[in-house]
Amino acid sequence: MKTLRTEPRDGQPSPSTFAAKPVLSLFAASHLAIWHAVRLLGGYEAARLVDRCVGALERDNALSHRVQIMLAQILDILSLEDVHDPNQPYMGYFAAIDPSDPVVEEICLLTDALRDALDEAHRRYNWACQQKKFSQVA
Repeated sequence: MKTLRTEPRDGQPSPSTFAAKPVLSLFAASHLAIWHAVRLLGGYEAARLVDRCVGALERDNALSHRVQIMLAQILDILSLEDVHDPNQPYMGYFAAIDPSDPVVEEICLLTDALRDALDEAHRRYNWACQQKKFSQVA
C-alpha cells in the first residue's frame, strides 16, 4: 500500500487528509459491524486493531502511514488473506463460522466496502497531489 503524506502545506489540507474522507465515512457508518466481523475472523486481538485504527483516524483525521498499515491488516483479516498461514494468531477463527450463516454475507459486504473506500482514498490522494503540483507551477 502506498504511503500517503500527512504534512499540511501552505495552510491547505494535506492530500492524505483529503483522501481520508471515504475511509472516515465508512468507519462512521460501520465501525461496530467491522469490529464484530474482525472479531469473528480474528479474535479480540484483531478487534483491538480496529479500535486502534479508528482512534488514530479520529485523532489524525488523515491516512497516516500507521493507519494505512492497520487498514491493510484489517482488510487482510476480512478477506481471509492469510488464513492458511499457521503463524498468524487469528488463523482458524473463520472455521468456526457456518458458511450458511448470514454473517458471512455481511463480512463480504464489509470487505468490499473497505476495499472500495481504500481505492477511493487513493484516487482522492492522487488527485490532491496533482492539484498541489499544478498550484505550485502556476
